[in-house]
Order: sequence, then structure tokens, then C-alpha cells
Amino acid sequence: MKPLISSILLLFVSSLAFSQTKVTEEIIVTASQLPETVESTPAAVTVVTREDIDRHAARDLADVLREVPGLAISRSGSLGKATSLFTRGAASTQTLVMWNGIPINNPYFAGYDWGRFSTAGVEQVEVVRGPFSALYGSEAMAGVVNVLTTPRGSGLRGEVQGGSHGLRNALLSGAYVGSTTQVSAAFEHRQDDGFDPNDDFRETSGNLFGKWSPSPTFSLGLAARYTSYDLGIPFDVNATGDALVPSLQRRQDGNELQVAVPLQKTVGPLTFDLTLSDSRRRDDFRDPQDPFGFVNARTDSTQRRVRLSGQAQTAAGTIIAGGEMQRATVDDMSNFGVNLDNSRRDARSLFIEDRWRSATGPASRIELSAGVRYDRFDTFGSQTSPRVGAAWISGPNKWRIAYGEGFRAPSVGELYFPFSGNPNLRAEHTRSAEAGYDAVIGNGLFSMTLFSSRFRDLIVFDNRSYAFGNIGRARSDGIELGIEDHLTPALYAALSYTNLHRDEDESTGERLPRRPKHSGSVFVGWRSGSLDANVALIHSGARFDLIPIAPYSRAVNSAYTTIDTNLQIHLGRLTPFAKVENLRNERYQEVLGFVSPGRRTIVGLRFDL
Repeated sequence: MKPLISSILLLFVSSLAFSQTKVTEEIIVTASQLPETVESTPAAVTVVTREDIDRHAARDLADVLREVPGLAISRSGSLGKATSLFTRGAASTQTLVMWNGIPINNPYFAGYDWGRFSTAGVEQVEVVRGPFSALYGSEAMAGVVNVLTTPRGSGLRGEVQGGSHGLRNALLSGAYVGSTTQVSAAFEHRQDDGFDPNDDFRETSGNLFGKWSPSPTFSLGLAARYTSYDLGIPFDVNATGDALVPSLQRRQDGNELQVAVPLQKTVGPLTFDLTLSDSRRRDDFRDPQDPFGFVNARTDSTQRRVRLSGQAQTAAGTIIAGGEMQRATVDDMSNFGVNLDNSRRDARSLFIEDRWRSATGPASRIELSAGVRYDRFDTFGSQTSPRVGAAWISGPNKWRIAYGEGFRAPSVGELYFPFSGNPNLRAEHTRSAEAGYDAVIGNGLFSMTLFSSRFRDLIVFDNRSYAFGNIGRARSDGIELGIEDHLTPALYAALSYTNLHRDEDESTGERLPRRPKHSGSVFVGWRSGSLDANVALIHSGARFDLIPIAPYSRAVNSAYTTIDTNLQIHLGRLTPFAKVENLRNERYQEVLGFVSPGRRTIVGLRFDL
């Protein structure tokens, strides 16, 4: 860990040495639902751009999210397998995931599986850390990840890749931006044989975005995303429960679909936004060789949402107010019978936020945000979530503080699954405070945040009642650092570091599983003429995990460091490239019991028109 910390300090000093005056102008919308720059928002924000994705030659969003401060990723084996995201030590169910502003967390057992989220068509990813239930309601306890496909310009892109272990990937995307129309579309298909028998993975995905603005006061849009997949699960616990054994016929397939229709209308000083959205997911599982005999299961889930908001400019800022109606429905069955039959959870919400700005000098100002949201569920009742944030911006420096409360509503499975479900569950709660400092350095940013969170009424399985109960308590305190800068015209560097000083289950005093105390990354990119070379180092410290065999117990999962590198040659509209993933062939397990991929070599060609 010491070399990583030394690298952080070295890069920070180097960044200051090359400091210039240019300010990055990345525009975000997730932190306040208003367009604003990263430099002005009173929140801890990281933006992943299309340029970042291209530098990494990344196929999966999970692989670029690993380098975001405060985030930890755990994948159960090779590509395509179940992948969880942990924000600031919170559970994977306590981060809200959105696609173009549409919540896509799974209502069955909460959380979101990042295993099949491709970078195809993605233009920007906004990661906002801290509780944001005041804006977004349930599951925004520790943060929000919003994936955006809004086109930035017109063009056509294609890409083909081939690599070891049967990797094949083909992508075609295009966009048109006119005076009244924005349209973008992307289609991708990929195949991967994996690293073990029955470890293959196939995925087809596509997305579409369109916006028509016939006048400055009206716009109508359409956003749609579809993904289908099929994969093998190479390992299982045998009948006696004392070892992981190969599984040659254990498989999973499914699909995911999101559709949204946004409408915006300005009437005098008021601007109204109406969004209708529908998010559906299907997952099928089968194993003819299961110890209990042939097993198959199917889960279908749907989330429908109507959101209406209005905003008005005031003398010092902007007020946003609105409401939502949501319905989550789940069906689940197996060859043993029906578990959930059209089981649902309904919610209605009201929210308001005030953004206020005041100049305090020629080159300084104060940014304030205050918001509150009221959610009413048909199951456990109501929840009120406040949040306040403040920032003092003086030249290239920003000091900020924030306090917020968040919640997660019980999922449909936690409420109604046979035997273990508990319809009397209440919501999980969190209270969180943070203080941070951001500074513009050269063509990039330095960011540091101290945070402290308390989690109450956590929903965990109660061994006394053999059902879910609100019996968990946890806390998470730590620091996160992020630096990015163009050190010279040819050299770009970025790093992240997260220290979870305290991340523990308060009922037992033990550290929470799969959250490393120390984690971080270093990325260096060098471009000279047409040559573009990039290296990404990811480090995860040792962390506790559950041994995936009976009787279940805790064990230490060893630290690991991986290195990915790629070389790209920009030849006008053509860019051939070569990439090596896990250059050192590190043998490690992100989830205990499931070996992660070894070294893989990839060659590809990208064209832009």
C-alpha cells in the first residue's frame, strides 16, 4: 500500500508544478437536476467522459467505475458474471443507478447487477456520492450513478475486437445533432468463451436516444435501451456443502429493457419537465445437475414511473419542485412452485429543492442547496428525506460541506418472498455528513472528501425468526481522494484513493464484507503524434468475505493489484489498437471462491466518420 500512497503524493506535487489557469467545464445534471459545472456544485462528484472510456479501450462500465474515488467493484468471476458496486462502504443495494435519469435498480431484491452494462453509446457517467434521497427517493442512500447517452455531436463509429479466450466484439454507433433534432443509436454484440469450462458469455445490446425541439419553449424525447444475455456459471456448491465443484450445465440468461418519454415545456418564467418511464427485467436460471435435481427459475420485474417537476428562476437562484408516482411489480417462479405472483410496491412522492448563489467578492461566491422529499409507500408508510449543502468558491478553490438523510424501501422480495419475506419491514435509514476541498489544477481537478455515515434499521436475515428483519446497524467513516490533470501537452495522469477508516457492522463489531480498507488506482496516458499509450493500475486491499461453502464463515480475501495497458495508433479516421488486460497475470478473487480472469490479449480497429 505504501507505493500507492507515494504515487498519490508524487502525482499531486507534479500536478501543482504544471498548474495552469484553464478550468475544465464538465457539465453535470445529477447533483441538482440542473445543468452546472463540476467546479460549482456543492457535492462530491466524479464525471467519466467518452474520452475516458476511449483511453481505457473499455467494454464494460464497471471497469471504468473502478477508478472512481469512493467506489469498490466486486465481480463473481469472469466477464458477464454478477457484479456489485459499493459506495463509501455502503451495501450494493444502497446506491441508485439511473440510465438517462431512469431508475433501473432491480425491485426484486434491490441493487443493480453491473455485469452486463456495456459502454456502447455512453457519452458520460456522473457519479454523485452521499445521500440524495432528497432528490431521488429510495436507494439513493450512499450515492447515485447516472449513465447518459445524450449525443455531443454528429458522427458514425464502428469497432471490432478479437482476443484470447474466444473474445469477439462488434460495435456500430451513430449520432446526428441539428438545430432542432438530436438522435443517437448504438448496437453491440459480443462473445467470450471465458477462462473455464461453462464460463462463456454472450450479449447483444442496443440503445436509442432522440430529442425534438421545434421551439425554444418545447421539446419531446424518446430514450430506449435493450440488453439480452446468456452465460454459463462454472462453479457450484456440491450436495454436501463442503466444496466448490465444477458445474457444466448451470446457466443463466435474460434481458433488460428501459423506455422513457421526456417532455419539456416553458410557460413564462416556469419550465415544466414530464417523464414517463418503464423499466423491465427478466432473468432465467437452470441447472439440470443441481444436487436437488433439475432446477429452473424465472423472475420478471417491472418498474413504471411518472415524474413531473417545475423550476423557476429567483433573484439569487432556482427553485425546483415536483412529484412522482411509482409502481414496482415482480413475478417469480421455479419448478418447485410460484414464489411471487404480481407482487407489487407502490409509492407517491413530493420534493422541493432551492439552489441559491451569492457573490462575496470579485472572484468568489457561495453556493447553497437545500432540499427535502416526502415519500409515501403502500407498505411501510412514509419517509421524509432532507439534504443541505454549501460551497464557498474562491478562484480555483472550493470548500464544501453537506449533510443528508437517505433511505431504502424494502424490496418486493424482502417483503413477500415465501417463508423469508416480512410484510412488516420498515425502510433502511442513513445519516451522513461530509466536508471536502476541490481545486482546479492545470487542465484538471484535485478533490478530497472526508465522510461519516450511520446506517440504521438495515434489512438482514434474522436467524431467530428465519425471516428478514430491521435488525442491522452499521457505520462507515473515511476519506476519498481524486486527482486528474494534463501534466504536459502529451502526458495525462489520474489517480484515486479511498480509505475506509471504519466500516463495520455495529451489532458485531466486524468489518463489512467485500469493502477493502485501502483501494485506489493510477492511470497514465501518453500521446505523441499518432501514438497513444495508456496504463491503468487498480489496487484493492485485503478485505473480509464470506466463504461460499457450508458452514458459512468469514475469511480474509487477499489484496491484489492489476495492470491493464493499451496502445492506440490514430491514423486519421482509423484507430488500430492492442490491449493487454491483467498484464501480470495476477491470480486473485474479487469475490471469495470465484477466480477472476487472467491475462488476456486483444487487438481491435475503430473508425470514426
